[in-house]
This record gives sequence, structure tokens and C-alpha cells, in this order.
Amino acid sequence: MASTRGWASAVVAAIAFAGYSAARAHHSGAVFDLSTMIELRGVVVDFKLRSPHASFVIDARVFENGEPKDPVARWEVEWESAPMLRTLGVEPDTFSVGDEIAITATPHRDRTFRFAHALSVADAFGDVYVMANSDRLFSPSLRRAAAAVGSDTIVELPSDDATPVAPEIAGRWQQPLLEFAAGVPSLPLNDAGMAAWRNYDRKRSPANVCEPINVPDLFAAPFFLFDLALDARQAVLRSETYGIVRTVPLSGEAAAAEPSGRFGKVSGRIEDGALVVDSRDYPASAWGLGIEEMHGGAVIPSSEGKTLTERFTVTPDGRTLVYAYTLYDPMYMTQPYEGRVELTRVPDDVDMHAYDCDLESAAMWSRQRADTPLQLGPATR
Repeated sequence: MASTRGWASAVVAAIAFAGYSAARAHHSGAVFDLSTMIELRGVVVDFKLRSPHASFVIDARVFENGEPKDPVARWEVEWESAPMLRTLGVEPDTFSVGDEIAITATPHRDRTFRFAHALSVADAFGDVYVMANSDRLFSPSLRRAAAAVGSDTIVELPSDDATPVAPEIAGRWQQPLLEFAAGVPSLPLNDAGMAAWRNYDRKRSPANVCEPINVPDLFAAPFFLFDLALDARQAVLRSETYGIVRTVPLSGEAAAAEPSGRFGKVSGRIEDGALVVDSRDYPASAWGLGIEEMHGGAVIPSSEGKTLTERFTVTPDGRTLVYAYTLYDPMYMTQPYEGRVELTRVPDDVDMHAYDCDLESAAMWSRQRADTPLQLGPATR
């Protein structure tokens, strides 16, 4: 089997890029021992390219310092989502049953459970797949993470003194890698909110059943793309994460943002060159106000009283979309919360890939040793 092109460097690259924040737009590292890295070498039993996580089942040995540590055993390994991996050239048939493979990974905190999260994957030909080597790193935050580990695949972008693009809100944008405070919720929570935060049960999270992340946290998923189309009648807001498409009328009465109703009723307007979107009438959700990565290891629920105002503006050079929002829910919050995310413009021909949430994959969010082994063979959604 070929080398993984420097196991230690691949691990560092993966950690720096992913940041173990919301980089996977769904998954916290809470179930994994982030202080420990293992190398698995073996053969593929099953591979599925899916979201929120691709997955391997492999028969492999654990190696440390190049030496085998344990006998061959069956391991389950989760990887990144399908849209992210497609930017590395990974397709459903990239890995086949019987292929030799080497994976650097973080193991589950329960070391008796052979389940791990892949940081890098190497095939028998020496090709290494690690997110720091993606060709879709446009956000400065992502490029810094990749540059810090010596990635040699970062695409060239226009210099600051190059001719700016038109300062239009419409276009395609990449979400940045954000940093969050550890161990504390980011929102101003009241007693009910704090009680929900303290009593959070990972097994009951909507993440397990493919309920999509709601706004505004949908914009806290680094690497994924967001597309904004605008005409005189409506704005169409398309998020690569979970494949969410919200349609916002710019005149007349508020309307459901999309068919499921999970994203409330919306109305929009153009105000001083900005697109302003007001939404309300959300259904209650167990994670309608916040995902685990942003809020100190717990999700934050929302009630039917949730309201959100979103404001989209673009910088004069046209390269940055500023997403500013005001979020409030009187059932769980003491006061409105204002947030801001800066997205980076990407060429309009950069592909947005299908997300297609898979139920078995989603349930890996809270996977434990007693859970049913991953299914072998074709995925079922």
C-alpha cells in the first residue's frame, strides 16, 4: 500500500481546515476523542457518498508509528458530506469493495466502539483526499486554514487592486469558517432557554432525522455555497446545505418560504440597496434557534414566536456579501440577538452539489456502540 503522503501532515491539515466547529454543517466532534489520532489500514467493505456524512465500512488494523497495534477488525468510519467530497473529485464509485485504503481518523470516545471520523483518506495509488486540498477554497478563512498547513492546491484569486466586480447582491457565495466560544450558548437565553440547553439529549436532536438546520445558523456552515437570485418580483435564496431553497416575495403579502413550512412565512424588500427579509410564523423546532456547534455543545429550540430579520448587503468591491440578522424568540430569549456573517463571492459557474440527506447517515450524529451496524450495499433515504 502506498504512503499517505505524510500521515502527521495530513492529520494537521484536516484539523486546521475542519476546525471541529460547524465545518461539517451538521456534526460536532463531541462523540469523538479529538486528542487522539489513529491510522486504519485495510480493505473497503462498503462505501457510500452521501450527506450529512459519507461512510466507510472497512476491515482494517490500527497502526501506530507505522507498526500494527491490533488484529484486523471491522470499523465504521464517517467522512464529510457529499457536496464537500465532490470538490475533491470523490464520486460514488471512487472506492470499491476490496480496495486497499488508509484512513487517518479520530476514534469514538468509547474506545470499545470501532467508529471513527475520517480526517484524510488515501488509496492504494497514493492519492490522498483531505479537505485542505479542495479546489473550492474561496473564503479567506478557509484559505488561511489551508495555507497554514502548506496546501499546494489553493486557487489563485484576483489581487486587491484588480478591477472589482460589480457590487451586486445577486450571485454565488461561499460561507466562511467561523469561531465560536466553547462551553457556552451564544444566544441571550432566559430560564426556559437555559433549561433546554442544559437538558439537551443528543439522541433526540432533529439532526438524527434529516430535519434541516434553520436560519440563521444555516449560514454558519463553512465551505458550503449560497446563491442569491433577484428580480423585480422575488428573491430566491438557495443554500447548498440541506438543499434549502427559500422564495421571498418582494411585494404583496408574506408567503411560505418553501413547501415544508419549516422556514416560516417571509416577505422582502429592497432598502437602500440592501435586500431585507422578514420572517415569522415558524413551527416550533427542537433546534430552530441554534445548532450544537454554535452553542456550547447543545442545540437551542425555538417556538412559534420566533422572528428573524435578515439583511443582505455587498461591499463596494462586490466581493463580500454581508449577512446581518436579528433573531428573537420570547419563549427562550431575554432579548433580540444580532449576528453577522461575511460570505465570499465565487464564480457563477462553481457547482453547487446536491445534498440529499440520508437518514442512516444523519443518525450517525449520535451513534453509540449499541446502535445497529451500518447497512451494507446501496443507500436508502
